[in-house]
Amino acid sequence: MLPHERLRDLDEPDGPGHPGAPPSVLRALNAVQQRLEAIAAAPSHGDPADLRATARDLLHAVDLSADVALACVLRNQVAGSYAMRHSIETAVVAALVGRRLHMRPAHLLSLVSAALALHATGRHDQAVAQAVHCTRAGEPDWFACLLLDHAPDAGAGADVDAAAHLLRMADRYCAGISPRNYRRALLSDDALGRVLELSPDAELAAAFRDEIGPYPPGTVVRLASGEWGIVAHRDGGRPAVFCLRDAAGRTLTVPLPRRVGEDGCAIAAALDDEDSEIRVPMKQVWGPLGSL
Repeated sequence: MLPHERLRDLDEPDGPGHPGAPPSVLRALNAVQQRLEAIAAAPSHGDPADLRATARDLLHAVDLSADVALACVLRNQVAGSYAMRHSIETAVVAALVGRRLHMRPAHLLSLVSAALALHATGRHDQAVAQAVHCTRAGEPDWFACLLLDHAPDAGAGADVDAAAHLLRMADRYCAGISPRNYRRALLSDDALGRVLELSPDAELAAAFRDEIGPYPPGTVVRLASGEWGIVAHRDGGRPAVFCLRDAAGRTLTVPLPRRVGEDGCAIAAALDDEDSEIRVPMKQVWGPLGSL
């Protein structure tokens, strides 16, 4: 095993073309990425209806397992360029927090559409707003407002204002946890803290904190026992952790499940991928839902 190998999926035989393959969040998000690339490549950035249909596909992927969708974000598993990946990751985070806030389905779909369009199209100007401007029952689709630097007009209303703030928070969070060629990724708890510090809305900040948490699924952590593992599920504030290395530093051939709060189990710290030498396919932790 080479030092500084990132924890990421390995090649698996049950790819997307495998007949009878069970549903996979990772495959579904990669399909969203392919569809988004086609939209971005269109001369006018595609039909707005295509963007909304792609947003529905992403929401369906999240419905398969919110925990695995978050793990795909933390593990940077979605295929494609940074802009495409970042758009999808931002949309996943925004969708999860939006649901915690009990957003109406139409507003949630608009929010996810906006998240997908912001970076994948490569523009933030009025042309984008016009390109994705749709009508629904004779009314303009308000997600176009969100494309203008995440800041709707003053008269857009409280719902749009909250959605714009949420979109900005999800954007910053996903940018923070993504490594770039000029900096390391922020640890998940650091990224969360920075986003919450800048939040203008206490209710929104609380929803973001409660939904995503300091150690979301996909986070590599060191337990108080000295064991290293990966957070697999949130489970209402008592995360399930799959231990991949024992307290002596030995790699475990079979992950050992632990639950925070039981038998003295506690998370001591998140670990940077570049400092950990753990390599495991997502499928080993999340089963078919994490398959390529």
